[in-house]
Amino acid sequence: MCFGVYLLALSAMAYAQAPSADLYVSPKGNDAWSGTLAAPFASVARAQAALRELLKSNPNKARTVMLREGTYYLPRTLMFTSYDSGTTTYPVTWRNYPGETPIISGGELIGKGGLGLTWKHISGTLWQVPLPAATQPFESLFYNGQRRLRSRLASPSGPGYYIQDGACYSTVTKKAVDVSQCNLGTFLRIAAAVPAKDANAGCPAIAKTSRPSMAKCLDRFVYDAKDPIANWINLNPNDTACPPASGDSPAKNYPAGDVEVTLFNAWTVDVLRVSCVDPASHMIYFSAKARGDSDNYDSFGPVAGHRYIVENTRDAFDAARSAGQNGIWFLDRAESPWTLNYLAGRGENPNSDSVVIPQVQPVSPTGGSLISALYLDCVTFSGITFEADNFVPPPAGFNNDEISGDALPEVIDCVSCKHVTFDGVTVRHTSASGVLVTSGAGNIDRVPTDLKIVNSAFYDIGATGIRIGSLPMAGDRWNHVVQSVTVENNIVQGYGRIFAGSDGIGEANGHDITYLHNDITDGYHTGLSVCLAGCVPHDANGYSILARYNHIWNVMQGVTSDGGALYFSVGDRAGTGADNKILNNLIQDITDSAIIDGESGYGGDGILLDNQSADIDVENNVVFRVSDSSIAMSQGPPRGSPGNRFRNNILASARKSMFKFPSPWPAGCGEKSARVNFASNIFQMDRNDTSVTRGCAYSCGLDYDKFEKFQGNLYWRTDGGLSADSQAFQIMTQAPANAARCPPADPANRTFLSFAQWQKAPMNEDSSGTASVNPGFGRTGKPSDYLLSRNPVAGFDYTKTNDTIRNAGRNHPVIIPPKVPATFPTYSFEDF
Repeated sequence: MCFGVYLLALSAMAYAQAPSADLYVSPKGNDAWSGTLAAPFASVARAQAALRELLKSNPNKARTVMLREGTYYLPRTLMFTSYDSGTTTYPVTWRNYPGETPIISGGELIGKGGLGLTWKHISGTLWQVPLPAATQPFESLFYNGQRRLRSRLASPSGPGYYIQDGACYSTVTKKAVDVSQCNLGTFLRIAAAVPAKDANAGCPAIAKTSRPSMAKCLDRFVYDAKDPIANWINLNPNDTACPPASGDSPAKNYPAGDVEVTLFNAWTVDVLRVSCVDPASHMIYFSAKARGDSDNYDSFGPVAGHRYIVENTRDAFDAARSAGQNGIWFLDRAESPWTLNYLAGRGENPNSDSVVIPQVQPVSPTGGSLISALYLDCVTFSGITFEADNFVPPPAGFNNDEISGDALPEVIDCVSCKHVTFDGVTVRHTSASGVLVTSGAGNIDRVPTDLKIVNSAFYDIGATGIRIGSLPMAGDRWNHVVQSVTVENNIVQGYGRIFAGSDGIGEANGHDITYLHNDITDGYHTGLSVCLAGCVPHDANGYSILARYNHIWNVMQGVTSDGGALYFSVGDRAGTGADNKILNNLIQDITDSAIIDGESGYGGDGILLDNQSADIDVENNVVFRVSDSSIAMSQGPPRGSPGNRFRNNILASARKSMFKFPSPWPAGCGEKSARVNFASNIFQMDRNDTSVTRGCAYSCGLDYDKFEKFQGNLYWRTDGGLSADSQAFQIMTQAPANAARCPPADPANRTFLSFAQWQKAPMNEDSSGTASVNPGFGRTGKPSDYLLSRNPVAGFDYTKTNDTIRNAGRNHPVIIPPKVPATFPTYSFEDF
């Protein structure tokens, strides 16, 4: 590995005494100067060129570039290659001058020090400024370092907020709230999908696998007639599929696709451009199709009851102005030059405040925006802030924000890099993802390895904070994908702010990856996701993915389903990755969309082992206050693989069940082996309707203690009544029609058991367990509730879970990010 100089670890006083670097950069410098401390360069690009010359002329020396305080507005992406590399003996460091915070920005400052433009106060809260002709389209704006939203539709009929008689109200509580909440708008609901057979001119469609005759259009849906859908001022019909009636819009001089709709699927979102609205049939048409999936027909594309928001209508902006809202902006592109409109709040003056619009676009649809590195070796980036990239969904829209889909770019990408470290950096105010380390296309000889993302902060992130690896491909080989990556002591806070289906930290592919002591919070989907689409082909060497001492809390927030806090998908019918561990993680306050969507919302799980993930050790975790299940396994292990092992965990206050297992026998009853083992765990239920187990309870003829092995666990319900409950457990005594697609036990095939019956023959489950001991947990909703001073059941080691509670998350925070404002109506565990 590289022996880089991690200057952040030294004291600021030591730096102040003798800051030493080969090159210096300052916003007050000049690119014609020499790059010394007394005569610094002005731009990062000039320092990069000078550094290349030094590396070429004298490669046998470690090199450091120091950036002074201030903001460096990039005209284009900084491209790093092997020409910028150090060696294992002589590394390269790009870092902040001690005690100072340099900012590398992909934006442009509107006023003084930037474009030098002057805003005009029109009246009331409205300010306007014409933009230069060369301005690129943008869909984010940052006012005094805070993301501001575009106008959204609002209606009393959907979850969210609306204005009435000059006040802002919550549609859920019906109470008045701060007017700023109304900037979030309202989730509207799709009234109906459009059957493909009913589309007069045809449409891009998807058929349901189980019912091929059932097909729906993906480029349109029926809206509720009572919702405020109209031919908006800036809607320019541009699609031959639009009916003639939609041509009445006055927006001929606005660009096509100026109005956007975000569809909220089960666990992803689509951001699509509106082509037209047909008020006669109550249909919204898109310029391109939404995502569809034949096997998950009701999870993607237009689905009755699914939520959507409408953003950037001029009508809603004008209504917000009339209602006295502020902090909303609108880019009027009807005439040249474009005019930026802003509704200022009390005390705001855009001529004296900082207003930044993102401008630097990614080098490719999925590449880096501010830094794009290829074949970079032995380089450390330290103490630098990166912000304001400019990803704008294309005219065809965007329809897949899963990390494994590789559909989104990032602020920084490092492709086929070796020995590269990001230490103490900040990535913030992004339109898409934060940082990506991955391998190049195909099975190339250059293996990306020894990569570190440590001590850093990722906040106000449009999509995923940290990404590891790219979409797995059929030809991937174990020894060529990204490997030996450490993600440690970071915070990811306020992620998924634009693309809500994104994760805090997401791994699409790779092995020998360590996630250690990270804080992940305030996001709209999964906290830590590993191998969503399966990782590299299964190899005898194993995956060796470790998630330990991470603190994940306040995620999903009622916005998405099918996610939860910590997600592993490392197995399929061909096998499972070995040597994977989930240890000492603290997980709390997970809230899926069931809170506003009812039964169609699901999957706010604590730890979710998806597909046929198997042979995973899950130990010493503390999971509490989750809206679905503390632990979930989607399917049983593949043929020849051992089941998962859960030991010494505290699992408490789940709304639906402690353990969810819908499909234990994905290949049928051919192989009768143990599916899962629970040993020495504490289960605490605080609701009478929370079950211990849920899902398919058919054992395929096995003794139940050889199907699901429970031993030495404590089962406690806070009313003290579980031990006497005759319906505490349930089993299926008759074979379902298809064991591979086993449904939950229906009343006709369900037998209830008390805890005592569950322990005795023929069940023989957990003869050493108990349902009669109160572990004595607190009720404040804080992690300290679960600190113990004794072992409440033999075999449980309370010192290990106490260690989790005291030490999970960052153990030495370097950067404390501010609170990130919400971008969608959100709901917490307390709202259930």
